Amino acid sequence: MARPEPRRGETSRSLSRRRGIAASLSIALALLGAVAAPSLAHADGPTTFSNTASIAIPAAGSANQTGPANPYPSNITVSGLAGLVTKVQVVFHSLTHGALNDVDALVVAPTGQNLAVMSDVGAPNTLTTSTNATLTFDDSAADVVPSGTVPTGSYRPSNNGSGDAFPAPAPAPSAQTTLAGAFTGIAPNGTWQLFIVDDTSGDLGTMAGGWSLVITTEQAAVATTTAVTTSGTPSKTGDPVTFTATVTAGGNPVTTGSVAFTADNAALGAPVALNASGQASVTTSALAEGTHAILATYAGSTGFLGSNGSVSQRVDNTTVVTGNTFCNPGALTVPQEGASAPYPSNITVSGLAGPVTKVTATLNGISHTAPIDLDVMLSGPTPSTNLLLMSDAGGTTPVSGANAVFDDAAAGSVPAPLVSGTFRPTDLDTEGTDAAFPAPAPAISAATTLATFNGGNGNGVWSLWVVDDAGGDAGSLSGGWCLTVATVSATATALTSSVNPSFFGDSVTFTATVTSGGSPVTAGTVSFADGATPLASNVPVDANGMATFTTSALGVGTHALTATYSGTPAYATSSASVDQVVGLASTTTAITSSLNPSLAGQAVTFTATVTAGGSPVTAGTISFADAGSPLGGAVALDANGTATLTTSALPAGTHPITATYSGTAAYATSSGNLDQGVLSPAVSVAGGPYSVAEGESLALDGTGSSPGATYEWDLDADGDYSDASGLTPTLTWDQLEALGIDDGPSSHTIALRVTLGSQQSTSTTSLTVVNTAPDTVVTGALTATAGTPFTIKVGADDPSSADMAADFTYTVDWGDGSPVLAVVGPADPPVTHTYAAAGTYTASLTSTDKDAGTGEALTIVVVVAAAPVTTPPPTPPASTPPATGGLPPTGADSSAALLAAGLLLLVGAAMAEYARRRRSIRS
Repeated sequence: MARPEPRRGETSRSLSRRRGIAASLSIALALLGAVAAPSLAHADGPTTFSNTASIAIPAAGSANQTGPANPYPSNITVSGLAGLVTKVQVVFHSLTHGALNDVDALVVAPTGQNLAVMSDVGAPNTLTTSTNATLTFDDSAADVVPSGTVPTGSYRPSNNGSGDAFPAPAPAPSAQTTLAGAFTGIAPNGTWQLFIVDDTSGDLGTMAGGWSLVITTEQAAVATTTAVTTSGTPSKTGDPVTFTATVTAGGNPVTTGSVAFTADNAALGAPVALNASGQASVTTSALAEGTHAILATYAGSTGFLGSNGSVSQRVDNTTVVTGNTFCNPGALTVPQEGASAPYPSNITVSGLAGPVTKVTATLNGISHTAPIDLDVMLSGPTPSTNLLLMSDAGGTTPVSGANAVFDDAAAGSVPAPLVSGTFRPTDLDTEGTDAAFPAPAPAISAATTLATFNGGNGNGVWSLWVVDDAGGDAGSLSGGWCLTVATVSATATALTSSVNPSFFGDSVTFTATVTSGGSPVTAGTVSFADGATPLASNVPVDANGMATFTTSALGVGTHALTATYSGTPAYATSSASVDQVVGLASTTTAITSSLNPSLAGQAVTFTATVTAGGSPVTAGTISFADAGSPLGGAVALDANGTATLTTSALPAGTHPITATYSGTAAYATSSGNLDQGVLSPAVSVAGGPYSVAEGESLALDGTGSSPGATYEWDLDADGDYSDASGLTPTLTWDQLEALGIDDGPSSHTIALRVTLGSQQSTSTTSLTVVNTAPDTVVTGALTATAGTPFTIKVGADDPSSADMAADFTYTVDWGDGSPVLAVVGPADPPVTHTYAAAGTYTASLTSTDKDAGTGEALTIVVVVAAAPVTTPPPTPPASTPPATGGLPPTGADSSAALLAAGLLLLVGAAMAEYARRRRSIRS
């Protein structure tokens, strides 16, 4: 009889001990079931649980009127609920506080899940208060907690801050934003905790009526998943954006219930019913400039738990373009401390034809009660290219409506007090490096001038990041901001010779071709020079972008001819050069390869042969080059006019190999060329596609790949090729499971990388994992007594750890004509049956894994003994007094004694079995 495998995280010793005790005690518990059988209450709710004790916020005597509340935490014990949570509401009774903005409240479930239901409520810089108000936090409420005086009412969870810290023993707040997202699907019973902290000095309060939980559960509900997509991000202000939520359960669409959409905790209309595809959509064109957190909350329905999903939507103002000036006229609001809204503010630059030569930035309508608090960073299309426009500058005198232009050429820095004008970028931080800008801003670079953007591509998104780095003051950029980007179109000049090498006295024409972006440049001039000696100046380019110069006055030797394009206000200068060789006698150089094409890493010999008038040239040297890059040093010609070079360092690709003859006083230089093809290492996944059943080994086969190479395999598609090595490795099922290939049916991509020298090639194939049906195992004695409940444990043994971690479906045909029993549970649930009559019964058991794989039926023989007949003792004569001492009890006492004796025997048997198994493990 096979023993089931331990559960994940459980040792075989603990499993053996657990099963040994459980097998015996389960029989005892079955007998006790006749005495007391607990019933599971069905609790679909809603059910209210309360702690009416008053909560002081913060605790009396707290320093600076800040810190944890008293009690901390306040607890509510939930009990008697069946099923899983489908909805939670949190109620604060009689809440009074002079600055509700300061109150952070965290609700923690018995299972550890938590949600900050209230933090930093109200608008920034606006006092929010409450007086004896009862606040109900409900995902389906219309609004979050408002600013000003908060009335009694129902509100969505209202967490407007980030990074709130709750002192121990509170856990770190989760990233959830809804009660459904935090608590749906958990077990409700246990101690729920409320942690409240007052995080700012100056105000006190109480929750005089304590707090309540309203919990709804459902026993048959299944978990759902909500995914959210956007029709496009970033979008432009005023443009419609559609958000679509797709709700599924077990991969299938959920078609009942509705989805509520919010943007930054503000409702986007009424909840939307799911359609037949499990989808709900909402369209809005009202999103303001900035980055918005879009949340879709599925409220759940009968049989389905709620869930939520989110997506980030970036909305930018349309960039206003005037010439090479680009503006975002949208205002930026700067809070008393922290990042502006929007954050960042973006400008999209397009249409620039060349690299950046100068950038200036303008901040319009600067108003602030303490400009020195402003930190302003500009980042370009490559965010790591950035600089601080101003930081710790501008003084403490309030400014209103100032326009500041930032230009490297300005005469001075940002003044104090701040006024309108043109200034150099100014960072007056005297305490070291400025604090990092909040995410998603890039890290501050070391650049101090706008010239950091020069030479780069100006097209793309430029961002302005504005932060107030000290509390107590606020402001705005009411007119937005602008960029002026100057560029010049880059040019390329190519220079060619009509004949090279040439002989003394030959007429040679040099042609310079000037282009920009692949098109000819038709304005400007070209000057030609031989080294430092001018040959022709200011030759106009024609309609094809060409300028030519012809000469026959070049002396013998090598001449460095240069053509320089003068440039115009619209086009940058450029130049090109060519070495013009003038010799006495022309030569011909031919080059051959010993192997073409070759494999990367193979040795290839190039042979250059130099002739003049058909005869070999035996004086001088040959220089070999690959696309202009030298291959070794010069090689002397031998008596046959040949020179050779052998190399194995050419990477895969086509290599233009050149052999150049150096020439002498008698011979002109010459060169020969060939294209050397070098092939990548061969890679073959000859054994694929592969198929492996759960529990089997996988033999890989890279036969056909380049010999003598290194062979590395990636089996889990993570880009790491260390999963297996060698041409034909074999992996056991344990190794496959360690790589996450632990469940079938499933498909995976296998990649083989072949490395030969410095070259690599890869190829992929597929791996199909086939489900292996589980084996059924039984634990427990196979003897029973008629009329008495008989308990065994039915289990499953499956090679897939994923299947073992999931529930199995078991069927038991007890062999006595009773209905077949079906049980869903983990790897070893107990099952109980009562045989009506004595006899020998052949029972049949099957197990089915989560992938619908059913193993062969396991048959067991259960021997059922007849129920024992109890004969009552004779009744003593009436005249005989009852004996005392060791006489057996009668009547009800007799039944109780027999039951107690049976239990003692069974417990003794359990303990004996436990001791025997411990001795077996130790041995």
